Amino acid sequence: MDAILKHTHLTALALSFLLFFIRGYLMMRDSSVSKHRAFLITPHIVNLLLIGSGIALAVVMHFNPANQPWLAVKLVALVVYVALGILTFKHPALKVRRILWVSALIVFAFIVSVAQSKNPLGFFANLL
Repeated sequence: MDAILKHTHLTALALSFLLFFIRGYLMMRDSSVSKHRAFLITPHIVNLLLIGSGIALAVVMHFNPANQPWLAVKLVALVVYVALGILTFKHPALKVRRILWVSALIVFAFIVSVAQSKNPLGFFANLL
């Protein structure tokens, strides 16, 4: 069961990243395709699966953010990522949207690094 949940979570993670990256790239090219219905609906479904499988993994593996600092950091970073993602496609200025998009991608990479290393500093641990 753990393996299925982990595989589901990682697959949803890859799809979530891919959809966000492609939509952001299309937005930067000022393509109307970035506003296609598929790009507006599919990410919500994938992200729901991602968060649901993440919660299920935490429950099954008995991970508690209060006892696992890396998980607490990952959850806070997830909120930051979601906020940046929303602003990326809502802000009126394209230049600002580009900065927000790149910032969201960096936060996404940080979340992955925290999850892989189980270190709350993620890829920053290598800089210290």
